[in-house]
Amino acid sequence: MQTRIPLNGKWQFREVGASEWLEGTVPGCVQLDLLRLGRVSDPFYRLNEIEMHQLEDKEWVYRRTFELPQDALDSDSIGLVLEGVDTIADIYVNGAYLGTSLDMFATYRFDLQDLVEPGENTLQVRFYSAATTIRAMAQHSPFQLRCSCDPARAYIRKAQYAYGWDWGPRIVQVGLWRPVYIEVTRHARITEPFFYTESIARHEAQVRVEAAIDLFGEQYLEDLEADITLALDGQLQASATVPVDYRQDQLMVSASLAVQRPRLWWPNGMGQQPLYEITITLRDADHVLDTLTFRSAIRTVKLLQETDAEGRSFVIQINGVKVFAKGANWIPADNLLPRLTREDYYAHIRLAREANMNMLRIWGGGIYEDPAFYEACDEMGVMVWQDFMYACAQYPDELDWFQGLAREEARQVLIALRNHPSIVLWCGNNENNWGFDEWWHNGVPKYLGNTIYREILPQLCDALDPSRPYWVSSPYGDGKPNAMTDGDRHSWDVWSGWQDYDRYRNDTGRFISEFGFQAMPTWQTVLSYTAPEDRRILSPVIVGHNKMVAGTERLMRFLVGRVGLPKDLHSFVHLTQFVQAEAIKTGVEHWRLRQFMTSGALFWQFNDCWPVASWSCLDYYRRKKGLYHYARRFFDTILPVLSQEGDEIVLRAVSDRLEEVEGKARISAYRLDGTRVLERRFSITLPANGVSTLKKLSLQALGIGHTPRILPADGDGTTLPVERNGELLDIVFYVEMLINGVSYTNYLAMERFRNLALRQPDIEIWADGDQITLCSNVPAFGVFIETENDVELSDNCLNLEPDTAYTVQCSGNPGAVRAFSLPDMTADI
Repeated sequence: MQTRIPLNGKWQFREVGASEWLEGTVPGCVQLDLLRLGRVSDPFYRLNEIEMHQLEDKEWVYRRTFELPQDALDSDSIGLVLEGVDTIADIYVNGAYLGTSLDMFATYRFDLQDLVEPGENTLQVRFYSAATTIRAMAQHSPFQLRCSCDPARAYIRKAQYAYGWDWGPRIVQVGLWRPVYIEVTRHARITEPFFYTESIARHEAQVRVEAAIDLFGEQYLEDLEADITLALDGQLQASATVPVDYRQDQLMVSASLAVQRPRLWWPNGMGQQPLYEITITLRDADHVLDTLTFRSAIRTVKLLQETDAEGRSFVIQINGVKVFAKGANWIPADNLLPRLTREDYYAHIRLAREANMNMLRIWGGGIYEDPAFYEACDEMGVMVWQDFMYACAQYPDELDWFQGLAREEARQVLIALRNHPSIVLWCGNNENNWGFDEWWHNGVPKYLGNTIYREILPQLCDALDPSRPYWVSSPYGDGKPNAMTDGDRHSWDVWSGWQDYDRYRNDTGRFISEFGFQAMPTWQTVLSYTAPEDRRILSPVIVGHNKMVAGTERLMRFLVGRVGLPKDLHSFVHLTQFVQAEAIKTGVEHWRLRQFMTSGALFWQFNDCWPVASWSCLDYYRRKKGLYHYARRFFDTILPVLSQEGDEIVLRAVSDRLEEVEGKARISAYRLDGTRVLERRFSITLPANGVSTLKKLSLQALGIGHTPRILPADGDGTTLPVERNGELLDIVFYVEMLINGVSYTNYLAMERFRNLALRQPDIEIWADGDQITLCSNVPAFGVFIETENDVELSDNCLNLEPDTAYTVQCSGNPGAVRAFSLPDMTADI
């Protein structure tokens, strides 16, 4: 039986060489402790980040005393467990050296049986400077590694984003960032449980339960048995009693159970997420020695890679059903990780679910996330693409000690996370194999990290978790790593190549695991990190809170390309969000219409780690940018899409429903002055889990004539004037589909907004309690609602059909309300 004695809470800390001990907190870090004590400024305000840089070369000591009860001292095993040491530190108990931590992601365990004593004991952790260490390692390395942001960051196992990224500050966190405790064991303990689904038939699932057993004292193997039960909602579903025996020099229990009429786990939007309770009880003839309970689910996952007309597919299949992956990439939600709470994680994942996302990809330059992240994903049906923590760098796996760190880290991660049904794929790294091919021109190297990705990780995944696929890298494929024909793809030709976002329609990648477009954070967030004198588009603070080189300039380029110049910083904030939302919508609609030739669209990125202009749809404070509201619509289970194809307006629809559905549709068209020129209503039938063409309308039959309008257009190496139909450019099409009483809408504008003769809308606003209703007299685009009170809105960044009421729910009383549209925010210069 195992018990824990927590050592979290108040500690003491000081800089090495200082005499004064200060009060610190565990879990925590030096930066948070100094911030709480007023010794440093808020690094997220203005340009205070520089104070964090000035801490990098310092070394620190944390200490605390603890007492153990007599029954703990009399136990069979006493161990010290540190779940997260960031990063290089020596650990001592009562002056005795226990060991050195070298991996932020590893859990460290030390035997204290002969070191602790009655009364007061002292635990001390001495931290070395990660920045100083990696510089010295790089200087004395037998080879030069190439990577972004910091040329030496690859030498130690620390969250890579800590050294700065193109969306995050450089804050090299130091401290005990996860729990510390004493682990006391009597007689025996159950460890390393594993539950997975072997097969699912029509009315029965075969599942397997395994665990390791550690024995202490005078326990006899022949007397030991384990009772294994599987329950759902408190009702027993299956059980077995099995002996304890040896497997590869380890005591194990293992049982295969048949579950009748199993309730399966499905991704968000496709079904429910029932979680079974698995209990393992270890006993001898007379006593229960240990009990362990955990949750998991019955589901199968397969990666389908089949040859087709375009190359080879890349489709996630859950319970035998193809799933189009809809979602985003996840980065750490704070640069100061210990202040994230369980409630923070649940709030983030709830927002992902409410945006109709079914997948988040945990990016390989961050961390293996807190247990609360995966538990929330399990409960809410958000699939997880889990990178191992290697990103945009060459790594020194030619060195035996580094291989050893990589192997132990992966072993711990696999054992800790493999019971989460939300995880559907392990991935070796972020962009490193793409880097070998196109950035560093290494081909397919033996080392530089490739031994880890192609040998160590797949071997461990196969041995410790046969329940889900392993993928070498992201992006990756059998040909070129970032090709369109097979594997997954990172589509950065638009943003990184300064190309108009119409270019997304040229990308026929098989699974788009990264693509993105920047925008400013919300206005309230901009106010939080600026002083009044900073509130200019090109002030040092505004530019400094966009970590991409020339990021602010790039935002302006895309504004000019699509809507025009902003009137001021406030307009700049809203306009960048509108263009970001329109850009990502363009890509997602294109790829969803290719279902399943393309089988996933994960935009970069879901969240932020500090208040910043970035690619996110939620800013650091979880305030929703325009992209978040768009995502809720373009990731919905049913998506109508209008397009112009020659002389026709075509309506197509995507349905992720697993059954055929019927409903009604309406296509309406208005001139930009608000005059309605047509309306068509008709019945529709959408096939299950597929794409259908529902209606084609001839422009001639609609009575749309031709009036010449000359506009500049990009040609082959030059810009030339071309003739367009001005009568058509003056029209906006809207579609609404009603399925079982639920409305799904979209619209089609015929040109870039800067080339349309948009009218100034007269938007009527009614605020009643916790509801806001808007109605415009003309087509109105990029309509942002701002409220006097900082309330959460159910929708924003609206595109209003004329004479149609739009109601938005508020989380509280909004106070005074105002709304802005494109003509309000663009400069007439």
